[in-house]
Amino acid sequence: MGQKKTRLSETELLIMQLIWDMKRNGAENITAGDLMLRYPEQIAGRSLTTVLTLITRLKDKGFISIDKSGRTNYYIPLVREEEYKNEATDHFISSMYKDSPKNLIMALFKSKKLSEEEIAELRDWMAEFRPDKNP
Repeated sequence: MGQKKTRLSETELLIMQLIWDMKRNGAENITAGDLMLRYPEQIAGRSLTTVLTLITRLKDKGFISIDKSGRTNYYIPLVREEEYKNEATDHFISSMYKDSPKNLIMALFKSKKLSEEEIAELRDWMAEFRPDKNP
């Protein structure tokens, strides 16, 4: 994402996640109709007009481009999902945990949101990626 992108609203993010999912699953040409047909539960009763409005917002915010072919619009993601997640995570940690990932992890532990299995996985992962082990 290089330059800082605008954060997405919850519904814009939903549509962007569906576009990323289709792309990840090999879709070359993504249309609004494809999104509505493939993800009826996620679209959850939103009209085609609403989906098109959200797509226009995504284009205006620089997250997708639109390739017009005749009367059909195809949507191409310009921002990779991982890039957006990284920036959103950085913003969340900065605004909610005073720029401290440690404070976030402590909050997860205190709230009992992590299972014993997840804690063990994190412990193994942290041991594997310790700075003194990876020059």
